[in-house]
Amino acid sequence: METSNLIKKTFINMLIVNAISMVSGIVCVMVDSIVTGQFLGAQAVTAVGILTPITMLINIFGVLFGPGLGIVCTRYVGMAKPERVVEVFSVVITTLVIMGTCVAIGLFITAPFISNLLGGKVGNQHIINMTTNYLRGFSFGILPMCLSMPLSGLMMLDNDKMRSIAAMFATLIADIVFDLANVTIFHGGMWGMAIATALSQVVGLSVVLTHFLRKERILRYNPKNMHISDLKEVILCGIANVISMGSQAVRGIIFNFVLLSVATGSAVAALSACNSAFAVIIAVALSMFVTTSTICSLLYGEEDRKGLYQAIQTSLHIVIPTIFVISAVMFIFAGGIAGFFLDKNAVEELSQAARFIRFMAVQMLFNSISYSLSGAYQGTRRLNLIYTIILLREGVFQIICVVVLGLIFGLHGVEIGILLSGVLIAVTCLIIPAVVNKRFSVKPKDLILLRDDFGPKPNELFESSVNSMDGVMEASNNVMDFCKQNGVEKKKALQISLFIEEMAGNTVQYGFEDNQKGNVDIRLICRDNEQMIRIRDNGKPFDPLEWFKKNAPDDPVAGIGIRMIVKLSKDVQYIPAMGLNNLVIKV
Repeated sequence: METSNLIKKTFINMLIVNAISMVSGIVCVMVDSIVTGQFLGAQAVTAVGILTPITMLINIFGVLFGPGLGIVCTRYVGMAKPERVVEVFSVVITTLVIMGTCVAIGLFITAPFISNLLGGKVGNQHIINMTTNYLRGFSFGILPMCLSMPLSGLMMLDNDKMRSIAAMFATLIADIVFDLANVTIFHGGMWGMAIATALSQVVGLSVVLTHFLRKERILRYNPKNMHISDLKEVILCGIANVISMGSQAVRGIIFNFVLLSVATGSAVAALSACNSAFAVIIAVALSMFVTTSTICSLLYGEEDRKGLYQAIQTSLHIVIPTIFVISAVMFIFAGGIAGFFLDKNAVEELSQAARFIRFMAVQMLFNSISYSLSGAYQGTRRLNLIYTIILLREGVFQIICVVVLGLIFGLHGVEIGILLSGVLIAVTCLIIPAVVNKRFSVKPKDLILLRDDFGPKPNELFESSVNSMDGVMEASNNVMDFCKQNGVEKKKALQISLFIEEMAGNTVQYGFEDNQKGNVDIRLICRDNEQMIRIRDNGKPFDPLEWFKKNAPDDPVAGIGIRMIVKLSKDVQYIPAMGLNNLVIKV
């Protein structure tokens, strides 16, 4: 049986959690847009469109540290270093609290200046006042937003996959209740809409924080062991997200300028409605990116070449068809979708929004491959490649195409420019691996671009995946032969073989529920007179170290495999993470 089964299951489970979490968060934005458009009018939608680049820039602080924190912590899990997870987690959370507070205060003070700067060309003081009110109210939600984003992303790593989903649903329900209360009871206008968003973020963060009441968890806040130097690695992994958000913000400002130059404020409202509609598909695409990067980061930390091939293959097989289906739905029902975000009497805005949605649907289809590849490059630390792909996808290609074609052909040029940028990024994603490999290929192992010296050599590596006692016994015998071939002394080889037989056998027999189909992945590396065993399964949590501490004085026959390997080992690490039991032993 191939080791891909466990990887596929983990990938799909994580993708579901990430997608639900991100889509729920984006739906909050959509709810705000729907309520704004239906109750506060087209001018309020225009104000939101003007401020979209600013809210994206503010979110940079969350995406700079949040995804990077997840990537680095997952890599340390793969390297069996839980103590480093705590250190990195602590310094990042401290940094986010300080930065979030400073940004919130600064935004509240400078809100009038920002509103006049961005909305001056509209020439409508009422819209400018609405933007000021919204920014000031929004500032109160910055700190909980900066914290809830990275914390929610880490819940799956810490075996609490439902917590982030619960937090997002709590945020969504609170946002709906507060938004409707604002427009029907308090009549707080744009200020009230922003305060409603801020309060919903507080509700969501409160749900996430209950995770830290659990006793058994990897994530712990410990200010005594913080190292500022850890921020560098987190930031390097998070820069890709900053490039994405920053490019979108700059793109939004330039798009608004082009639209106001070739059309009217109604075109800005139409694009704002389109962006709100596409928030869901972009959230799904980003969840695929995050899932791919997280799985690849874990496997990269383990130097698992075969696993990485399977991860990128799984990602491509899921991402492209999923985005195709969603894009097709958006294209077909563009008119009805636009109606959710604009008043039915805004005929011009509705028509243009539907056209924008159709062209963006085709663009997203071409973009789909880039989310899998950029996620793989993020997880395997090909940082220059991911920076390049995201910068081109979110900024350079779209800005150049829309500006050039828009200024020449007007609104139709803007539409074609949106589509053309997607074609260009798809071509780029195929050209980059071809240039590096010096040949064209669409095979996953060629697209992921691993170094030739990455991971153990074939003769140093034994891998097997089992889900029955027959498979366990076969793997145990094969391990014995493998150890002999690599010069491991007979007694030590027997102990390793016995340990794998007992651990994998116990998991197959007792580690899964009656109706659960489980897998146990066995990996053994023999090199430099040292053997490293990794046993991974998706069954019930079981810590052999804890068992050994409690049962060592008892019957010496019981758990003989565990007893021998623990006494023989140089280092033993059990890490329950991502819904998996990960046991790493060096002997």
